[in-house]
Amino acid sequence: MSNDLYTAVVTSTPGAARSDDGALAVDVSEPTALDGAGQGTNPEQLMAAALGSCLLESLRIAVSTTGGSVDGAQVETRVTLAKGDPGYTARYALRVTLPDAGTDASAVLEQALALCPFTKTVDDAALDVQLA
Repeated sequence: MSNDLYTAVVTSTPGAARSDDGALAVDVSEPTALDGAGQGTNPEQLMAAALGSCLLESLRIAVSTTGGSVDGAQVETRVTLAKGDPGYTARYALRVTLPDAGTDASAVLEQALALCPFTKTVDDAALDVQLA
């Protein structure tokens, strides 16, 4: 039996992505580096935002058990698109800054990675996480 907590619904059409609640409404286009129009955001930026913000929320939960805080915390996320066979592959690099963890920042990060549903869906071979 499922214990679903929340379902996000986003409809993507050529050139746009919109959530059913209206909170997200973005123009989407391939970046100019891929010979796209570069008008609006692109899937790689959306993925980077999703991974980074999900990990930051998981850090908030993990750090709450240590008496620390996420004040000054930051997750810089890079999504690199590469040619694959067939199609494309992606690599993900996350650089985490956690200055007020309260205890061992690396232990907090490990706990957050275990909590974060988005980082858990990325193949470990394609995910590089560094603590700054």
